[in-house]
Amino acid sequence: MKLVFLISLIFFLSNCSKPKTVLICGDHVCVNKAEAEQYFEENLSIEVKIVNKKSDIVEDLVELNLSENSLGNKKISISSKKTTNNPIKTLSNEEVVEIKENIKNKKKEKKIAKKIVKKENEFVNEEISKQKKQKYKKETITKSNVNKRRKDVVDVCTIIKKCSIDEISKYLLDDGRNKKFPDITARQ
Repeated sequence: MKLVFLISLIFFLSNCSKPKTVLICGDHVCVNKAEAEQYFEENLSIEVKIVNKKSDIVEDLVELNLSENSLGNKKISISSKKTTNNPIKTLSNEEVVEIKENIKNKKKEKKIAKKIVKKENEFVNEEISKQKKQKYKKETITKSNVNKRRKDVVDVCTIIKKCSIDEISKYLLDDGRNKKFPDITARQ
């Protein structure tokens, strides 16, 4: 029982493995991941070819179906499409070295460009902050405290002719309707 379980486990794991793939940069196999990344950044596309050593025989399904279904009067028209199976170029050692040097040079140029952009951004940010400081110095901002107690409390009975609860409530309701809503977004 253990032997059957081990054999089935090995068979299952061998079938679940990922097929070997190769990245294609233009007309040749990419030298390394850096070249593949660089090619993708420039062209926004990259081809992936699956390397399958087991079956080199290409079976044409159309031909198989035509030979099997030759009994009826069926006609099949085949339209050609643009093939993506372009021949892949094998690179020589000198070409590989040249590609690697180009990759290194482009990486250095990117680093230099990033440093220049950072310096320009810092310079612009300094100028903006100086301009903001000058604006704040010129303008004086007066802040009002919303939670501050009013010192000018007035007796309602002095304003109303008849000082009864009904008249006071009517006066306060009318006064409340005429006032604007408080600004609750104001900072203290």
